[in-house]
Amino acid sequence: MMRVGFIGTGAITKAIVEGLDRAGKDNTILVSNRSEAVSRDIERRFARIKRAPNAEVAANSDIVFIATRPTQVEEALAGISFHRSQIVISFVTGLSVQDLAKLAPLSTVGRVLPLPSIARCEGPIICYPGIPEILQLFEGMGHLVVPESESELLAMGSVSGFMSTYFELQNSLIAWLGRRGVTDENASTYVRAMLFALSSTAYSTSETEMDNLPAEHETKGGLNQRVRQKLKDRSWFDQPAECFGEILSLKRSSLE
Repeated sequence: MMRVGFIGTGAITKAIVEGLDRAGKDNTILVSNRSEAVSRDIERRFARIKRAPNAEVAANSDIVFIATRPTQVEEALAGISFHRSQIVISFVTGLSVQDLAKLAPLSTVGRVLPLPSIARCEGPIICYPGIPEILQLFEGMGHLVVPESESELLAMGSVSGFMSTYFELQNSLIAWLGRRGVTDENASTYVRAMLFALSSTAYSTSETEMDNLPAEHETKGGLNQRVRQKLKDRSWFDQPAECFGEILSLKRSSLE
């Protein structure tokens, strides 16, 4: 069983540790003790997890995940040398495979982009390249996606910028109902259940049928068609793409 270490102990590290536990993975896990509150909480909740300095995490792990903020990478890895048998993976925005290879020239390197929902073993997990040991580790913890290139990873990572917007949209629908006299409980239950059902429908629909979903959920002249057409007339659906394009340009510049 491969030993897993995390250099950087923030929200994503915590979510992955929770997901590993939920999925029944029994890997030995070391977490950086630099983030005192989070690392102590993880150690307290999971008996097989130990806190250690970054150098000790790196020296005693078969798989090392770099999970710091971009500005903290240099300091966190100062004095650390990775060896040939290790796999070193970046969660860090802007830390490309090429850059990581310079920091760990003897090791197998890659990138993983998990979402917070990995704590519940849900959602996509982008892994590039498709390193067998990494795919095996995350198997059963979500939907594995292996891009054909790092540029593809960056594009998908840009779309993850929609997460907070999704919840803002959800909350705006709930608030609209509240302003029209619907109780908070009923408004919240209705909107969240509706969005959950729509998401479930989308995921269970084949790729060849995806384009048909809008038409299948509206009738001619009905309320769904009216709302969608008004939003289209206002270029509402083009605006997220414009935002993602800006994000992607910034991400790609980090590879140059």
